[in-house]
Amino acid sequence: MIAVQGFGLKKEFEEDLIGTIRKVHEIGFDGIEPLILFQDEQKNMPKNVWARDTQKIAFAAMKELGMQIPSAHLGVGFGAFTMPAGNVIKGILSLHENYGIDTFVLTAPFGSAMVAKHWAKLAQTVSDKVSPHGCRILYHNHDDEFHAVRGGNALDLFLKKTSPDVLLQIDIGWAGMAGDEYEIVKRYGDKLHTLHLKDFYGQYRGSYTRKNMPDEAFAPIGEGAIRTKDCIDLAMTLPNFSGTCIIDQDKSTRDMLEDLKVGYENIRKMLEE
Repeated sequence: MIAVQGFGLKKEFEEDLIGTIRKVHEIGFDGIEPLILFQDEQKNMPKNVWARDTQKIAFAAMKELGMQIPSAHLGVGFGAFTMPAGNVIKGILSLHENYGIDTFVLTAPFGSAMVAKHWAKLAQTVSDKVSPHGCRILYHNHDDEFHAVRGGNALDLFLKKTSPDVLLQIDIGWAGMAGDEYEIVKRYGDKLHTLHLKDFYGQYRGSYTRKNMPDEAFAPIGEGAIRTKDCIDLAMTLPNFSGTCIIDQDKSTRDMLEDLKVGYENIRKMLEE
C-alpha cells in the first residue's frame, strides 16, 4: 500500500477537505493516515489534525472512494506531558469499533532518558489494553530519538522498556538527519511495521535538525538525498513489515499536491523495479 500522511496537507484540507481527499485518490494513493485528536469538535484546530466531527466527514469520503486507513497518528501529548493512558485507550477502542482502524501510532518526540521511559510506559500500558481487541501500537521517530543516552540512544531505551508487541514506524527522512537511514532501518528491522517516507535535499544533511529545518530542505520523495529505494527494498525482507509505505511530506515550497504526485510516481517505479 502507498498512503499519504495528512499532516502536510494543512492548507489544502482547510480550503477543501473533501476535494483534497478526492485529489489524493486521483493521484493514486491507496489511503490516508490521519493525525487524530480525541476531541469532539474541530473548532479552531487546523484541519490537518482531525477531531471527531472532521473524522466522520473525512472517513465517509474515503470509504466512498475505496480508500483505506492504514494507521492513525494520535495527538496525545508532547515531551513529558501526555493525555492519561485511560483516555488514550478509550479513544483507540472507539476508533477501532467505529472505523475498523487497528494500527495506532504514538510520537513524542523524545531525546532524553527520562522522556523515553515516560513514553515507553504509556505505549506499553496502552498496548496491553488494546492488543486483546486486535489493535497494534507503533512508535514513530524523529531525529531526536537517536540522541545518545546511557546505554545507547533514546530509542534503544524506549525499546528496552516495551514488549515485542510495540513496533516501529520508522521515518527514514528524520532517521537520515540523525545518521544513515539505511543502517537505522537495518538495525531496528525486526521492529519495523511501516515506513514513513520523507526526503531532503543533500545540502541540508548534517547541518539541520527537526527544530530548525527550513521549508526549502524538503524534497519530493525520491528527488532528494535520502536512500528511499534502498530502505524500501530492505523493508520488504523484514519479518514484521506490513508492506505499507506512507509519504510524510511535511512541507513544500511548491505545490504540495504536485510534490505528492511526484513522490507517488517515484515510489511506484521503485516498487516495480
